Amino acid sequence: MMGNIRWGIMSAANIAFDEFLPSISRSNRAELVAVASKSLEKAKRFNSSYIYEKYEHLIEDSSIDAVYIPLPNSLHAEWAVKAMKKGKHVLLEKPAALTEADMHAVKTAARENDVVFMEAFMYQFHCQHKRVKELLESDKIGEYNHVKAHFSWMLEDSGDIRLKPELGGGAMRDVGCYGLHAVTQIVGFKPVQITMSGKMNQGNGVDMTSTCLLLDAQKRTAEVTASLELPFINRYEIFGPKGSITVDSAFRPDVSNDEHGKITVKDDNGNVILFERYKDDQYLNQIEHFHDCILEGENPDYNVDHSIQMARYLEKSYQSLNRKSVLTEVN
Repeated sequence: MMGNIRWGIMSAANIAFDEFLPSISRSNRAELVAVASKSLEKAKRFNSSYIYEKYEHLIEDSSIDAVYIPLPNSLHAEWAVKAMKKGKHVLLEKPAALTEADMHAVKTAARENDVVFMEAFMYQFHCQHKRVKELLESDKIGEYNHVKAHFSWMLEDSGDIRLKPELGGGAMRDVGCYGLHAVTQIVGFKPVQITMSGKMNQGNGVDMTSTCLLLDAQKRTAEVTASLELPFINRYEIFGPKGSITVDSAFRPDVSNDEHGKITVKDDNGNVILFERYKDDQYLNQIEHFHDCILEGENPDYNVDHSIQMARYLEKSYQSLNRKSVLTEVN
C-alpha cells in the first residue's frame, strides 16, 4: 500500500471529533474519507467526503483502508469483526471487548483477513511510560512489590452511555481499564487473583466507583480505583523497598494544566530524588504506529494477545463484583 491511509470513522462520537480527527489531521499519512453516524448533524462536523447513515455502508466502501471504531463498549467487538471481514484495518476504542471470548473472535478475524488490529490505549504511546520502564529496569526503587492506579472524573450527564449496563457501562470499564492496563502492561504485573468491590448506581446497576485488588504469583499486590463521581485525577504509583515512582497526569497529560506528564521518584524516606516532565503527542504517536504496521505489514507493539489479557482481567473483575467481591481466579 502506497500513499495515505484512507480512514473511515464508525460513529460521530465526541472522542472521534475531539481527539481522533485532529490526530489524523496532524499526520502526513492520513486522509479522512467517510463517517458513519445515525446523527447527520454530528457527522457533518467532520467535513468528510462521504457520510453514511449505516455502519454497514462504511465498511463496504472499497476506498477505505482503515476504520476507527468509538462505538459504545458493547458494540466494539461485533463491529471490529465485521469491519475486518471486509478487509479493513481496525483501530478499536478501549475496552476492545467485554469478554475474553469476544476478543478471541477479534483475533481470529484479524488473522483470517490479514489485517492490522489494535486496541486504542493511546496513553501508552506517550514517552513518559518508556521512561518509567527505564527507571524500573535501573533498579532505582528495587524490585517493585506494590502498584496503585487511580483514574476518576465527574460524570454529570445522567443519560450518558457510560451509565447504561446494556452498553457496557461502568467506571472500571470506562476509566479503570487505563489503570488495569498500566499495572499489567506498563509495569508488567500479571495477576492470578482479582477482587473487585464497588459502589453501584441504584437506578441502573453500573459501578460508579470501584476498586480492584490484584495478587500475582510472587504474592505482590496491586490496586486499581476508578470513579465517575470523583474529581479528575489520573496517576499510577509503583512501590519498592528502595522508594517509589509516581506518574501524575499519566493517562491524559494533554489536558493537564501544563500539558505535561510528571514523573517523581522518591527514596525510602520519602525524599524526592528525581522529578521529570514530559510533553508528547500520544494520539499522533498512536496513529503513526498504526500506520507503520499497515504499511510495513507488522503487528502492533501492543497486539491482540495483550488485548485478550485485558479483556480477561476486566471480565474477571466484573465477575468478582457480581459475586460480591469473592476472589476470582484469573487462570
